[in-house]
Amino acid sequence: MTIVYPARAQQSQTDAADTPKQPPDFWHRDTMTGDWAGLRTALADRGVTFTATYTAEVFADVQGGMKRGAAYDGVFLPEVDVDLDKLLGWHGASFRASMLQAEGPSISQGWVGNLLTVSSTVAVPPATRLYNLWLQQNLFNDALSVRAGIMDVDAEFLTSNTAALFMNSTFGWPGLVALDLPGGGPAYPLSAPGVRVKFQPASQGFDLQAAVFSGDPTGHDGSNSLTTGIPAGTVVSFNGGAFMIAEGGYAVNQGADAKGGPMAFKLGGWYHTSSNFQDQRFDTDGVSLASPLSNGIPLRHDGDWGIYGLADVSIFRTQDGGGLSGFARIGGSPGDRNLISFYADAGLTYKGLIPGRGDDTAGLAFAYARIGDNARGFDEDLQANGNPSFPVRDEESVLEVTYQMQVTPWMTMQPDLQWIFQPGGHVLNADGSIRRDALVLGLRSSLTF
Repeated sequence: MTIVYPARAQQSQTDAADTPKQPPDFWHRDTMTGDWAGLRTALADRGVTFTATYTAEVFADVQGGMKRGAAYDGVFLPEVDVDLDKLLGWHGASFRASMLQAEGPSISQGWVGNLLTVSSTVAVPPATRLYNLWLQQNLFNDALSVRAGIMDVDAEFLTSNTAALFMNSTFGWPGLVALDLPGGGPAYPLSAPGVRVKFQPASQGFDLQAAVFSGDPTGHDGSNSLTTGIPAGTVVSFNGGAFMIAEGGYAVNQGADAKGGPMAFKLGGWYHTSSNFQDQRFDTDGVSLASPLSNGIPLRHDGDWGIYGLADVSIFRTQDGGGLSGFARIGGSPGDRNLISFYADAGLTYKGLIPGRGDDTAGLAFAYARIGDNARGFDEDLQANGNPSFPVRDEESVLEVTYQMQVTPWMTMQPDLQWIFQPGGHVLNADGSIRRDALVLGLRSSLTF
């Protein structure tokens, strides 16, 4: 039997405490580049945090769409966050600056021809641009925060945490707004000058937030024409009116010791002040744009708006933090000036589905976008004016199945399958054939530096 005397036991504990903790090896550290010989931790202690990710994707259209083929795209996103309280003693203030560098073509634009684009990462055209540059001030014990600068609306509004797993862009910034707003709105890969105010009382479970952005992040005149060009570089635009959005949320069971699964619900609406929203059917004389008698100039509408609701629900949780979660969203906007007048999506994710792979997440999601009445009417008018076989657009939908593997703490791999029904909403290809349902296979890898 070994006897450990109290003095020796105390010395043993002291020696253990004095032994420097070994940093994790390359495969187990949080970031690929590690702690930079302690510099990263030293900067974080002073309120300066650097992050950078590179996401690479390969997609292949193996059936349907416009043509079969494959494409590679990638995006590099470096970012610095500064806690100005730690750095300068400026209580409640924080700052963010980020940029993006995107490369590669869009599989949707060049091969599939769909509206709800396959990738949430691809940027068209490929670009290097400033992405975020904002200052935030928190007040009243963080119950109120004000953010101002160049920012993106999809960081905080109309988005679902559960849906973030999926690759199709509509599960991030939904097609209802991405296809209806000028330039797709101030959402990835574009941003715009704006101000956001958020009220979130502690321990109450509800929050209210509202924001106003410059109306056209492309720098144009606030038109919703899909032919409006997207800039390849940084544009700080104050053109095209103003885009305003407001959202109320209610969340329950958010704490680690909550008896039930976390749930969050949101209701919101947006309004755009531009006077350049083009009618999808009629010209300025009230004649159908499909008629030979049309002057070809679309009727313009003052303003546009939409409403939406969403839910994120944990259906059940396992003891190790995994389990089944679900989301659902629904929204609508006027059918005369918008390509999409009704939108809905829903999905399920399961973290830890495969034994021994507790950090992996599997997902299944479906999205539906209805073509607005006036756009459908335009196609019907084309039929009546000598094109009886011309298809009438009605809807596009997508079913996505995906599985994200946590290979290391700093690397994920994600195989993906998307079945796209009626790409383009039921349209013709360049050769006059009906664009068939498309099957797209993909693989995404993400590295955190």
